[in-house]
Amino acid sequence: MLDINIKGTIPKNMEERGLNILSDNLGEIENILNQRKMPKKGLSDEKIELLLNFLANMDTDKDPKAIRVGEREARISSEIHKKLSSNFCHGIGRSGNLVDPQPKAPGASAMYALTNKILESFLKNLNVNVNALATPVSTGMSIALCLSALKRGFLVENSKMDKDTKITTKQYSKYDGANVVIYPYASHKSPIKSTSFVGMRMRFVETKLSDKDDCVEIPVEDIISATEKELKDGKNPVILSTLTFFPPRRSDDVEEISKYCLENNIPHIINGAYAIQNHKYLDKLKKALKYRVDAIVSSTDKNLMTPIGGGIIYSKDKNFLKEVSLTYPGRASATPIVNTFVSLLSMGMDKYTYLMKEQVKNKNLLDELLVELANKTENKKLDVDSPIASCITTKKDPIDVSAKLYNLRVTGPRGIKTTDHFGNCYMQDYKYNYVVMNASIGVKETDVINAVNKLSKVI
Repeated sequence: MLDINIKGTIPKNMEERGLNILSDNLGEIENILNQRKMPKKGLSDEKIELLLNFLANMDTDKDPKAIRVGEREARISSEIHKKLSSNFCHGIGRSGNLVDPQPKAPGASAMYALTNKILESFLKNLNVNVNALATPVSTGMSIALCLSALKRGFLVENSKMDKDTKITTKQYSKYDGANVVIYPYASHKSPIKSTSFVGMRMRFVETKLSDKDDCVEIPVEDIISATEKELKDGKNPVILSTLTFFPPRRSDDVEEISKYCLENNIPHIINGAYAIQNHKYLDKLKKALKYRVDAIVSSTDKNLMTPIGGGIIYSKDKNFLKEVSLTYPGRASATPIVNTFVSLLSMGMDKYTYLMKEQVKNKNLLDELLVELANKTENKKLDVDSPIASCITTKKDPIDVSAKLYNLRVTGPRGIKTTDHFGNCYMQDYKYNYVVMNASIGVKETDVINAVNKLSKVI
């Protein structure tokens, strides 16, 4: 163990002063290691780098006495590799389990376990009491891991609620493995490809135009009907619902779907790609988690502002997360996990909750500005149900409008035509040509103002 001894090198009063400073600086790192919780205040980059270096130097490729004759010895051709991986060159996991400790990587294994603990603490601070698994792959592949676990079949714990007494009891049953995905249609290629990737069939449930607003939506009855048809055909369905997506697609009613899944022992995965950043989505998740939700999948880049490449899978069922970890083939790069670790530590809970409030404020500002612009240009701000994105109609070609915005250095807007069945999430012609603009977490007030100003010049 470390034992810092500088006695006799400097005067005693300076020694005590220096050790006090060192103790204070290392105290935050010690708290992270001891408490394994999301810090209230974010750590400085210097302290995070110190912690990463401390952990990385536990891996065997840093052992000056190691005799390395294996086929995987974290040999690197450039020092740049160390920077890109934060010096965790051995990666994480083992060939049989993503979360298994790697004997050659004690530091990386500890870092991964610590990341998952801090993730759980972070979600609990948002009143979502779940187990969590940071993944080294993005949302689509994280969904594929969940589907792969369901396809394999395993002993599953079910909570059965008595309709009369409302008492919930735990039951264990053998799940023989899913073979068809019930997908309330959203024009997102990742879930569709995830299903194909694991060798399962996908059954689409078509959207309908709402008679109350400008949304397209899917009644729960239609989802249940599609599921029942697959059950009658002897299939084992899993429902893959969508909580977060571009408007005009409304969120699926995940609470009602979860009730049905609980009562009928149907697995249920929720795609909540950017659900963590807004309380409206979180509230829907909390209601759904009272019933049957096997896992929720979210993106680290959309919620935690990391580089693209990481995901979060969270669930009340720790055993299901273990099954998910067993589906990952081989070891994995530590870099996406480090990115998640760094974001959580650098922001801390205080900054994250501040950013959540700013997101709401900037979304309200976006709505106000789009209403003003719509009134000036005889267009319409669509009445859609999204706490993240807004839509405005355009009499011009919406694809041309979004292209001009791109050339004006505005990134993000999507231009969708009435006839774009994929873009509208609607199998028939939609009512309007429109442009979608987002105000997600991390957006600045000036970005919203400048983007709408640019839009006013081209719409």
